[in-house]
Formats: sequence, structure tokens, C-alpha cells
Amino acid sequence: MSGTLVVEAVSVSTTFGAAFIGLVAGAVLFGVTLLQTYEYYKRYPQDSFHMKLMVAVLTALDTLHLVLCTKTIYWYLITNYNRPDNLDNTTWSMALQTDCNGIIGLIVECFFARRVWLMSKNWPLVVIIVVLATLHFGLGVVFTAESFILGHFSKFQRLTWVTCTGLGAAAVSDILIALSMCYYLQKKRTGIERTDDLVTTLMLYSINTGLLTSIIATTAVILFAVMPTNFLWLCFFWIMGKCYVNSVLASLNSRDRLRQKVYSSGVNITPSPGGRIVTDSSHNFRDGPILLRRVSNPAPKLAVAVETTTEYKTDYPDSSQTASVNSPSTPKLGNEDSKVPWVAL
Repeated sequence: MSGTLVVEAVSVSTTFGAAFIGLVAGAVLFGVTLLQTYEYYKRYPQDSFHMKLMVAVLTALDTLHLVLCTKTIYWYLITNYNRPDNLDNTTWSMALQTDCNGIIGLIVECFFARRVWLMSKNWPLVVIIVVLATLHFGLGVVFTAESFILGHFSKFQRLTWVTCTGLGAAAVSDILIALSMCYYLQKKRTGIERTDDLVTTLMLYSINTGLLTSIIATTAVILFAVMPTNFLWLCFFWIMGKCYVNSVLASLNSRDRLRQKVYSSGVNITPSPGGRIVTDSSHNFRDGPILLRRVSNPAPKLAVAVETTTEYKTDYPDSSQTASVNSPSTPKLGNEDSKVPWVAL
């Protein structure tokens, strides 16, 4: 009898105990999501409608996912309290929560794939990223359908290839996004310490964007492959979608901070022809392409200013337009470099 109790206790701790921990961690991250969403709409009221809609959809999906996870835990631990025969059954909320994470992953990875495209114009790379993201979402739908068909957690080992392939595709996509953004940012180094510091900051943002989600997805893959009948993998899977949402929101909310770094590096932001840009004391901007212009500090007795321009693109509707201004054909003085790194802020 004691041996049976020990086995049962271990089973509960590695199944619904692990799922409960994942729910608590997910609820904490959901609080961060709400805070970042509030900050986004407060600080960037002039963002495009499509950008605002994407943030709203991601927040709504994150909310729905938390509701489904809470419903799942409540059904197993409260509704079926002291009914061990039902603990192996798959409930509808347990099956559907997979699709919420799948849609979130698809939207987020396509968002960052767009940034990779703006930086590189490398369409084969972008296609690979999008295909991997779609594979992640598609196999999530397969997992949901098979969960209803199988009906029991004890049969989930039959879905090992589905889960491992889907989460593996998500991990590879995240790694490709981070590495490609770092690679193309590295090529934009100018040799000037201040502008290179900006590039380094952007590279760190890129690494942090893809590294965390890829680690979580890889951990979930390994745990499901080794122990498909317990919920240790589910603990990581439940927080993965929230990490996706927060990575996008953190990227959007960091734009002012990065622009201030641009200002401190001696790069001025001015409207491009046809662009609709309004600046205020907090450096908020309206829609439109933006020019980065470096102006050398003229010597006290010289009346010569050197102006050069570089292309700058943003996450706004007119970002596909190219901003161009004719640089004056004046001689270059001192060691002032005319290149400014391309960044997608």
C-alpha cells in the first residue's frame, strides 16, 4: 500500500503539479504582458493601425490561453477532486490551448521575419523562417485533433513526432531570426565607436529575442521525447507563448530608448520628403520613413558643414519607401565618418 501511495504521489507531482507550476509562471508573465501592452498604447498612439491590431490580437490570444490553462487545472484538480479515474482523460480546454500558442508563435515569428527581410532582402532566408513558423502552427493543430481522438494522456507517446517536429521547427526559426539579425547588423558597423555601440545594443536585443524562446522550445521537445506521459514539458510549453508575446512588446517599447541612443551618438532624426513625422520632448514619432543624418561639429572658425544621409526604415506603413536627400558636395573634414548603421526601430 505504501509503495502504491509513493508511485501515485510522484505521478501527481510530475503531471498536474508541473502543470500548476506552469500556470503560475504563465500568470506572472501575463501580468508583464498587460503592463507592456498598456505602455505600448500609451507611448505610441501614432503607430499604424496594423501594428496596434497585431498587439491587440496577441494580447487577446495570450489572455485566452491563460483562461484555457486555468480551466484545465480547475477541471482536473477541483471538479474531479478525488476522482482519479478522470485524471487520464483529455479535456477540451487542454487540447485547444495548444492552438493559442501556435497562432501566437506564427504571428511573432512572421513579425520578426519581416524585420529580417527589411534588413537583408534575403527572400530565401525569410521563406525558410516563415515555413518553419507555419510548420509549428500546423503541427499544433494536428496535436489538438489527435488529442481529441486519443482521449487519454497515457497515449500521448504516439504524438512524439508531432510535438518534437513542431516545437523543433519553432526553435530553429527563432535561432535563424536571432543569428540572421546579428549577422546583418554586424555588416552595418562603421568603425565609429558611438554608432558601433548602437549596433551592439541592437545585436543584444536580437539575441535576447530568439534565445529565450528557442531554449524553452528545445527544453519542451527534450522533455516530451523522454517523458511524454507527464506534464514537465507542458510547464515549459505554457510559458513559451507568453515569452513570444513579451518579446514583441519589448521590441516595440524599446524604440524610444534606442532612438535616444541614436541622439546621444550624434545622429539627428529628420523627416524625409513626404514623411509625416512629429517630434516632441520624449521623441515620439508619427508614421512615415525616417532619415538618419550625421552632421559634423564645425570648427569655430570654419563655415563648412558636412551632411550625409543613409536609408532608415521603420515598422510603419510607409516603411517600404526609400528616404533620400541630396548630400552637399562639400569636402570632408576631420575623421567624421559618413556612414550610420541601418536599423529597424
